[in-house]
Amino acid sequence: MRRFQWIPHRAELPGLALATALGGASLAAVHALPRSPYVSDVLIALTLGAFLLNTPLRRLIRLELPGGDREPDAYAPGLRFCGKWVLRLGIIAMGLKVQTSSFGGAELELIGAVGLVALPSAFFVAHTLGAILGVRRPLTDLLAGGTMICGASAVNAIAPISRAHREEQGVAIGVMFLFSVVALVCFRPIALAIGLDSSFAGIWSGLAVTDLSSAIAVGAQMGGTGGVMATAAKSARVVMLAPTLVAFSLLRSRGGPKEVESGFFEHLPRFVLGYVALAVARTLGDRAFAGAPAWSTLLAADRFLVDLTMSTVSASIGLHLAFRTLLASGARAVAVGGGAALTIAGLTLAMITLASRGAMPAAALVGAGGLVTSALAYRLATSRHQESDALRERFERGAPLALAEATKVLDALESDGALDDAALRKMIHQLYPAIGELIPVRKSPLPHGEGCRWITYWEGTSGWALVALCRQPGSVTPIHAHPHRLLGKAIEGMLEELTFEDRGAGAYALTSRRVLGHNELVETPGLAALHLVRAVGDREAIDLQLRGPECGQPGVRLSTSIDPLALAVGETFSAEVETDDRPGHGGEGAACGRPPAEAGGDGS
Repeated sequence: MRRFQWIPHRAELPGLALATALGGASLAAVHALPRSPYVSDVLIALTLGAFLLNTPLRRLIRLELPGGDREPDAYAPGLRFCGKWVLRLGIIAMGLKVQTSSFGGAELELIGAVGLVALPSAFFVAHTLGAILGVRRPLTDLLAGGTMICGASAVNAIAPISRAHREEQGVAIGVMFLFSVVALVCFRPIALAIGLDSSFAGIWSGLAVTDLSSAIAVGAQMGGTGGVMATAAKSARVVMLAPTLVAFSLLRSRGGPKEVESGFFEHLPRFVLGYVALAVARTLGDRAFAGAPAWSTLLAADRFLVDLTMSTVSASIGLHLAFRTLLASGARAVAVGGGAALTIAGLTLAMITLASRGAMPAAALVGAGGLVTSALAYRLATSRHQESDALRERFERGAPLALAEATKVLDALESDGALDDAALRKMIHQLYPAIGELIPVRKSPLPHGEGCRWITYWEGTSGWALVALCRQPGSVTPIHAHPHRLLGKAIEGMLEELTFEDRGAGAYALTSRRVLGHNELVETPGLAALHLVRAVGDREAIDLQLRGPECGQPGVRLSTSIDPLALAVGETFSAEVETDDRPGHGGEGAACGRPPAEAGGDGS
């Protein structure tokens, strides 16, 4: 029986414990240090994780520097668990932090009108700059979403939907912190120079500063009711997290297997429903139980849970953040994040200033002009042709490609007639699944034999296909030979391969056995190669495969009474050949890796 994935397995405990310890240490440090808007538990946790990873301290606990993936590091499964399930728990719990009691009618209208144009304008500007500077689109999504909504929390929530990598989360969180610091230094002098009333200055702070604590701190600097209005405006932005996640989910839904390309509800992140439910509960609870000790205790417990989960997630991100990665993408990410931050700050300031002076038509005109201009720039900079060229350039220079990116490059290579052996080997080497991209294979209803599931991510017209297999701990394939060529690599867990030779007259011999290295390219030529694959250890193993055209015959497998795993290399045994009737081995191709339409998945 398959276990519930949201319950940590034994193999996930080391990584979960490490990240939780660092997250808890960051909370303790924040409480021990003097209060400062320049310091947050999220930033400390991220820093602690990155420090542990990038110094000799990592050798004391046998922590490995991440490559295309980090295996067989004992912490990897738990860190993946943090990036998925601990994150979702934190996002759901954030719903109880949404405060609507500070909203007044007039303020809410102003906040809504300004946010309606400023938030999408920041998105358009970020993606325009990202396309110009060659920043990977998922990283641009994180920078745009974090700037639009609530800094690090939004970055973490959007990452699995946009198929970002964990080190990109770390880069984006660092950029969010950088521009929160800039706001703390610059916003008050600007508001004083313009002559903004403290209430309007507070609204500006809440609408333009990324981090929640920094936004409130900037609003408090304005004096008067600045802090209260900053809290109200920032809470309105936090409310926008749910629709923003849905919008990103719909925008980024293409490029995966068919099971995640269905209707609206298949794209809706399920944890958003929990977030919305708790936000509604907070609104009703504030009206019904305001001031009640039990309600206050519940809200305090929720605040602690959010702080702990987000700090734990941030620590797990820091444990993926190698300095060489940060240095490679930092400058361009800062430019993209800076453009988005400048857009949202400048546009909200202009509109709020005009509104404070009674010039509502002028404020609306400025907002509409900013939105239209940024949308046109986005349209020009992010055409499908330009995106395709950028992906092809990334492939040519050897950059890692997520599965969604790889499918587009494979389409382009096949269309150009360039899908040769060299390109196929290069592609399988550069494949590096992003957060959330392997969920479909983990949840696939398609059996591939005992203890194994699989799914097709791409199938070309030339007969080549990209598939992923998820093998349960200890699962063993029969001795078999494929009716197609295969290039593959293990990316999670550990796999052992045994190869066999036909000695004639029904006799066969074990010729080799080895544990496959992670990201090590493995090739099989088809019916001429008999082998067996076993998932080693107590956790799932996942491998990616590029399967070649079918040879026109079904695959074969050996039926024998002996245990192949007990054989010594060179030992012979007797076996009978039979047709391999497992899905995908009978010559029907990778098309059977498409699940039924009704077998939808979360996709997040």
